[in-house]
Amino acid sequence: MRRRHTGLLAAAGAAALAGAAVLSGCGGTAQAHGSAAQSAATRYAERFLSDYVDPAGRVIRRDQGGDTVSEGQGYALLLAFATDERATFARIWHWTRIHLQQPDGLFGYHWQGGHLADREPAADADTQIAWALDLAGEHWSVPGDVTAARRVATAVANSEIGYDDEGRPTLAAGPWAMRPGSPVRVEPGYWTFPADVALAALTHDHRWDDLPAADATHLAQLADGGRRLPPDWARLGGGTAATDEPAPQTGSPPASGDDGLRAVVWAACSTTTHALDARWWRLIAPTAHSGALSRNLDGAPADSDRSPLSLVAAAAAAISAGQQTAADALLDDAARVAAAYPTYYGDAWNALGHVLLTTDLIPGCSR
Repeated sequence: MRRRHTGLLAAAGAAALAGAAVLSGCGGTAQAHGSAAQSAATRYAERFLSDYVDPAGRVIRRDQGGDTVSEGQGYALLLAFATDERATFARIWHWTRIHLQQPDGLFGYHWQGGHLADREPAADADTQIAWALDLAGEHWSVPGDVTAARRVATAVANSEIGYDDEGRPTLAAGPWAMRPGSPVRVEPGYWTFPADVALAALTHDHRWDDLPAADATHLAQLADGGRRLPPDWARLGGGTAATDEPAPQTGSPPASGDDGLRAVVWAACSTTTHALDARWWRLIAPTAHSGALSRNLDGAPADSDRSPLSLVAAAAAAISAGQQTAADALLDDAARVAAAYPTYYGDAWNALGHVLLTTDLIPGCSR
C-alpha cells in the first residue's frame, strides 16, 4: 500500500522548551493569539495551494516524481475551504471527481503519468474529501457538494468500515483491508474524528454515529492508555486483540511515523481522545524539538531526520497537556523546517497543523 514519506530532512537546531500555560483543545492557540495565528495559518495554507495545486486542480507531489494521491486532493480541499477560496475548491473537486472517483463513489488513490495508476481507495482520503464537500456545500450553499459528500460518506460506510470482535466499527485502511474471518487492517492516522462527527450528522447513519467512540476505544487499546504512541499500522478483530504490526511489505518494526503521528493531531480534535494526547506529551516532550521523522512506540526518536508532521503532532500533544508556550514553539519550528526543506507532505501538514490547532477555520476541531 502507499507510503507518503516526507523526505529526509536534515537535523536543525532545536529551540528550548518554554514554560507552561493552560490551554484546552484544538483552536485554543487561536483564542490566545487571535488574528496573528489566523493570519499565519492562512498564509501557510495559501502557500501550499499555490505551490502544489496546478491550474486544473491536481495536487502535484513535486518532490515525489510529480504524481498525485487522493490524500493530497483531500488536504487541498480542506485548505481551500479554510482559506475561503471557492474557485480553487471547485477546481480541485472537479479534477478529483473526473480523474479519481470510481463508480462506487470512492477514489482511486494514485494517479501518475496521465492516468489512474492504482484504483484502490484509501479510507482517509475518502473520508476527508467527503468532510470537505460537506463543509463547503453548507458554507457556500452548494447543494451539489452536499449531495456528493453524502454519496461518498455512504460509500465509505459500505466499503471501508469494518468491525472488531465486539461488533464495534472501525475505519479500515481501505476495502482491501477487510476480509471475512481475518483481522481488519487499520492505520490509526486515518481516524479523522471531527470528520466522523460531521458525516454522522450529514448521513444520519448509525455506522458513522458509532465510529468516533469506537475508534477512540481502539486508539486507547493500541496506545495502552497513552503509554505508547499510536502505531502506523495495526489489526483489529479476527479473534485477536488490537495489535500493532509492521507496515505492509516492509517488515520494519512497528513505529509511529508519517502515518501514526497524524493520529496524535486528530486525537487533539476530540474530547474523547483528549486525555490520550495529554499522556502522549509525556512521551514526546523530552525530545519534542528533535522533530523525528519516525518515533519508536515508547516515544524515543527512531531517526535523526526532521518532519513538520512530527513537530505538529508534538504541538497537538502539548496543547492537550496545557503547554501553550511549548506548542507555539513547536508550531514555529514546523514552519521553519517546512520552509527550509519544502516537501508536499511536510508543507501540507505544516498548513493543516496551523489551521487545525490555532484557528477555527475548519469547524469541528476546536472547543
